[in-house]
Amino acid sequence: MSTDPGSVVVVGAGALGLCTAWQLIERGVTNVTVIERGRVAGASSGLSVGIVETQYLDPVAIAVRVESMRSFASLERTGVLEIVRNGYLRLGHRDEDMEAFARSVAIQRELGVADSRVVEADELRRLVPDLRVDDLAGGLFGQSDGYLDGHGFCDALAAAVRNGGGRVLQDTELLGCDPAPGDRHRLTTSHGTLDCDVVVNAAGGWAGRVGEILGAPIEILPQRHQALMGRLPVPLAYAMPSIMDYVPSSGGFGVYIRDDGPGRFIAGLHTEEVIHDIVDPDDHGRNAPDEYVTLVGERLAHRLPGLGEMRLGDVWAGIYPMRPDGRPVVGPHPGRPSVVTVAGGGGSGLQSSPALGRIAAEWILDGRPVTIPAAVVFRPSSEQVVPSSSDATTSRA
Repeated sequence: MSTDPGSVVVVGAGALGLCTAWQLIERGVTNVTVIERGRVAGASSGLSVGIVETQYLDPVAIAVRVESMRSFASLERTGVLEIVRNGYLRLGHRDEDMEAFARSVAIQRELGVADSRVVEADELRRLVPDLRVDDLAGGLFGQSDGYLDGHGFCDALAAAVRNGGGRVLQDTELLGCDPAPGDRHRLTTSHGTLDCDVVVNAAGGWAGRVGEILGAPIEILPQRHQALMGRLPVPLAYAMPSIMDYVPSSGGFGVYIRDDGPGRFIAGLHTEEVIHDIVDPDDHGRNAPDEYVTLVGERLAHRLPGLGEMRLGDVWAGIYPMRPDGRPVVGPHPGRPSVVTVAGGGGSGLQSSPALGRIAAEWILDGRPVTIPAAVVFRPSSEQVVPSSSDATTSRA
């Protein structure tokens, strides 16, 4: 049976924070406020390339993405969200990759995904005529996968929160947290104070700093990642799926490419492992060096030689809010059950946000994950938090 959490304040108006607020309102919570130091989707969610898919290998990661895709599809049916369903292809290089892909398909079938499949090496060229396949074992393909606009998604969520009676306060920075009567929290913001029963840390790359302010520290590693726009000399004569030449837990990074309309694409280098430099989320720079453009161009030319001469440019950079173990963190803080964290989505926070937001809401209302019980592994433990730092409490949240 659900409990009444009273009033809830969510810190962060990116996809994870807004999904948490939306799920709470869908469950009947009437007093929900989202505060955001900048604008809705002003950081990682708005800079995301927006790929949404279910082609993962870990069973819990698959379940999270399948549940998220159901939420995306529900919003799509209402007309408030557009998904471009061009498909998604994850490439494999070894027999072990193909075995993992087959297990993924079996898990997805059990969860109701009917159109994911393993693609053998000789089929890859038929699916993507311009792909180099001689060094590949095959792939994992999701026909219904696609991409969406991160800003549009977050705007739709913010509207849903407001329409459900909640508030979304932009340009409202969290500055401090003190005890309030009745074992509540008194949050000091740049626009006054807010008292609440439960506070949710969904601050993305700033979640570590917000955790310090809330007295619920959590380790978040803000990694700087980049993406770029590209143009082709001639538009493709076929619909190219998004392509990811990276297998999770492979120890490195790989190139990806995503369609962006006739003759246009978005590309970059992706990893879900902590192998990039950790940066200050307030001072990471949004431009990318020429070396990055060259490296992406070389990888694209190797993997997709049939595309011919590509023009690359319009580079931007953003934050992957990473956890040391590469997994998100969702749940109440050890010893402080009224502080719930939902963070650490890395480079796939947008695509997993509906399910992670639901899990956070379930921790608040049900005391445990209900939709995906195995998601209890995301709960922060005493070994995962970091010691308090007097410096961090004075940092901007």
